[in-house]
Amino acid sequence: MKTLHALRWWIIGLVMLGAMLNYLTRAVMGVAAPTMLTELHITEQQYGWITAAFQAGIILQPVVGYVLDSVGLRYGLALFAGAWSVISMAHGFASTWPVFAVLRGLLGFAEGSANPAGMKVVATWFPARERGFAGGFYNIGASLGSMLAPPLVAWAILAYDWRAAFVITGAIGLLWALAVSYTHLR
Repeated sequence: MKTLHALRWWIIGLVMLGAMLNYLTRAVMGVAAPTMLTELHITEQQYGWITAAFQAGIILQPVVGYVLDSVGLRYGLALFAGAWSVISMAHGFASTWPVFAVLRGLLGFAEGSANPAGMKVVATWFPARERGFAGGFYNIGASLGSMLAPPLVAWAILAYDWRAAFVITGAIGLLWALAVSYTHLR
């Protein structure tokens, strides 16, 4: 019984880390935007279309939740995390606003997996009396990811360029997706 107790807290910690990476990769564009928009001559209106595409993708969370229910958490979350990581990395190679808009829409769809997956982990692994605390714990990841994005992205831009910020955060996400694929998630 103690093993199951430790395992479920390890799993919720892994999901919290995933939420952190999810919000880290989604925040890169906002932090890199001033440099990126200037270099690529993207207007404010075009940037508005880019950010709207992300929102259009993320509202498809019920579809993502259905996929997670169908294939299971381990494979579904690894699939979506791998996808959002590769899509994030692809941002580093984009050079026109329509390409960014398509990538942001795809990123929103793939990143829409974080909340349905977190809720499913909490419902599957925790008794009702602990679900509020466990849910609050995994949601910390969103705040941590949003907090880490500005310094990490600023470092990547100063050390390399804005493109590297997308590639670096995407690569970190791929490592996490690999770790998830070896867990005991159901």
